[in-house]
Amino acid sequence: MIKKRTIKQQVSDDDDGIKNEPEAYRPYTVTNIKIKRTKYSTSLDPRGYIPVYEFTINDQPIMWDRENGYVHFTGIWKALGNNKADIARLVDTHPDLASTIKKVRGGFLKIQGTWMPYEKAYELCRRTCYAVREELVPLFG
Repeated sequence: MIKKRTIKQQVSDDDDGIKNEPEAYRPYTVTNIKIKRTKYSTSLDPRGYIPVYEFTINDQPIMWDRENGYVHFTGIWKALGNNKADIARLVDTHPDLASTIKKVRGGFLKIQGTWMPYEKAYELCRRTCYAVREELVPLFG
């Protein structure tokens, strides 16, 4: 079960379109982590780009799609010190993930890897990401 947002995000006029993005996927406010909004071009997405919120944990980019909430789980997995090849085994042990994940291969290196819906990423992080739980607050609260 995903937690409901209890704190309204403060939005100012200089937030460059953040008002038009779904509130459910906006980052939680934290003071010690800088979160940037950016877009990565890709021909693998019908939009021609992936608009993301992004920050870093252990030199790994943590990203999620600002419009549909898909989370780049490869970045989280590598921030834990795991090998990205182990994600295939993780997906195999959770058959419910196989039908919902997107695998991005080719194109910009930073966005390559396994992307999964916000809800699935949240569930998986609750079970596997204890070591970086405090750093994941901007993403999951």
